[in-house]
Amino acid sequence: MSFEMSRDEHDAIDRFPVVAREFCDLINDCGKRNRKQLVHEIAVHLARLCEVALRLPHVEPATGGIDHTNEVVAAHAAKCAEVANNFQQIFGPLDGYWELFDPTQEEEPVFGLLSIDIAEIYVDLDDALSLLESGAALNDIHWDWRFEFRSHWSKHAASALRMMFYVSDLA
Repeated sequence: MSFEMSRDEHDAIDRFPVVAREFCDLINDCGKRNRKQLVHEIAVHLARLCEVALRLPHVEPATGGIDHTNEVVAAHAAKCAEVANNFQQIFGPLDGYWELFDPTQEEEPVFGLLSIDIAEIYVDLDDALSLLESGAALNDIHWDWRFEFRSHWSKHAASALRMMFYVSDLA
């Protein structure tokens, strides 16, 4: 299946790694800001990330896709735990929140952590940026960026962004 990408989709492919790098740099330098400033900047970056990721084109992978070995999954989990622990310290009592896991169903709320949301987004984006240096086929990279956003980190971003609005005045 072959199709021509729109200018908007080309722009998203060009912008995504730039915006992802800006977010990762913000998280890496989080100790240089006070909590209120950090909450504001993360919210701005998350909104920008979602806007660009929503515009990523649907492409077919060139190969069987990106292989996520047990070692890769373990490294991902370890990095998430490290980043989340750092943000638990930063967010303190503002870290936890309640939400519905599936808002289309009547169910009990579940407890979430802002620190986990930020960590999951950060590690997914860091992995996405690493793909650019991996030598993988571009269609595999672009497919993975869109897939990871739609299947995983978009949910963390939506929860985190909503929480940022609630805690911005409390930070």
